[in-house]
Amino acid sequence: MAVTADLKAHRPTVPEEASVTERLAEFVCGIRPGDVPEAVLESAAGYVLDWLGCPIAGLPSAPGRALLKHTSQQPDGVISALGLSRGRSPQVAAFHNGAVSHITEMDDVDRASIIHPGAVVIPAALALAELLERGGRELLTAVTLGYEIAIRVGQSVGKTHYFHWHNTSTCGVFGAAAAAGWLLGLDREQMVWALGNAGTQASGLWQFIQDGTMSKHLHAGRAASNGVLAAELAECGFSGARQILEGSQGFWAATAPDGDPGAVTRGLGKDPWKLPGVSIKPYPSCRHTHAAVDAALALHRRLGQVRPEQVASLEIEGYKSTLDLCDNPDPNSLYAAKFSVHYTAARALLDGHLRLDDFEDSARADPRIRLVMARTSARVDERLDALYPTRLPARLTLTLQDGRRLTEEVLDAKGDPECQLTRAELESKFSGLLAGTPYQGREQRYLGELRDLASRTNVRGLLAL
Repeated sequence: MAVTADLKAHRPTVPEEASVTERLAEFVCGIRPGDVPEAVLESAAGYVLDWLGCPIAGLPSAPGRALLKHTSQQPDGVISALGLSRGRSPQVAAFHNGAVSHITEMDDVDRASIIHPGAVVIPAALALAELLERGGRELLTAVTLGYEIAIRVGQSVGKTHYFHWHNTSTCGVFGAAAAAGWLLGLDREQMVWALGNAGTQASGLWQFIQDGTMSKHLHAGRAASNGVLAAELAECGFSGARQILEGSQGFWAATAPDGDPGAVTRGLGKDPWKLPGVSIKPYPSCRHTHAAVDAALALHRRLGQVRPEQVASLEIEGYKSTLDLCDNPDPNSLYAAKFSVHYTAARALLDGHLRLDDFEDSARADPRIRLVMARTSARVDERLDALYPTRLPARLTLTLQDGRRLTEEVLDAKGDPECQLTRAELESKFSGLLAGTPYQGREQRYLGELRDLASRTNVRGLLAL
């Protein structure tokens, strides 16, 4: 799905002497419609398609129903809110569409920044594109810009930030503000304010994972909505910090003790666009489990049907963040299972798949999976850890009761740019996500509209139920 794109199109010159925030604002405001290469816009349309399936699939879930109830209680507006027949305000719609898109754990992810950019940037861009009745090309340009800014900020924060802070929210809000601000036509000063007020709203703590609550979805929704708010306020003349990133009381000082501030502007306007390098997820679990899932699937293919009593031990080796977030040999909820490398690997090993229904209550209680999880361990491997976050690898060693030992190592998981989904696989994933939702039966309509998204003259109503 990912493409490699050059920079032959116009890119603005960014003055070196400006603050980091000012340089980002200069870059975003300097992009004109038509500056993003066609290959990147085509790739962006694929990410919008991939994103759209995720919130639709999240609607029937418990958090999806709660979000639908909350959004239905808000005043009517003109911006599409997935699952509702009547629109809402831009901020409410961005919040709703962002939150429900992060439920299934199947939204895209950028490895280097550890961000799910689609869940934050696309809802913000769609809200403003619908409000202003912009066309598909402008929407895709805004999405590309939002991915660029979110990923660059995410690359700057370092590994320590991610232990406490959810990058999708803390860094994604900058991308949401950039996308929304570009569509609003903010000037350079207003864009500085938008980024400044996006940064002061950056939030999202990982504590929810301890008891499997729904806060992760709130992170994506709030970042999308806060980005829209920051851009709308800037258009009204509401100022924001000029050095929100690098200031002594700013974002990096507060949250990124081992960060790389230079990553934000390094190659800005010169390097290839970030969007085509974002990974698309084939499995509905935390991205940190995916290499282990691929390795388990490879073991399943080698052995054919694996019986749980055959397994003497399953050793999982990987990088530190996998253990920080996914070292859970006894998950007791749907969310805990999605963040358990033990559960996801055991399921893939025994059944040869990892699907949405594999996380239902009955599936999690499966005694076969419980037996294998009890014989599964996870640890950090220094060589694999050194590859992170450029790569998110894993190695599985399966020891059978008959003494055989089989090992599979995966450096690049399915869906990464090195092992990308084909267009057919992407469309199959989308169709599968619509099953059992109010949108089932509309797959071909959406596929057709999104194939031609760049030529659409007005995106309002694109998501209408």
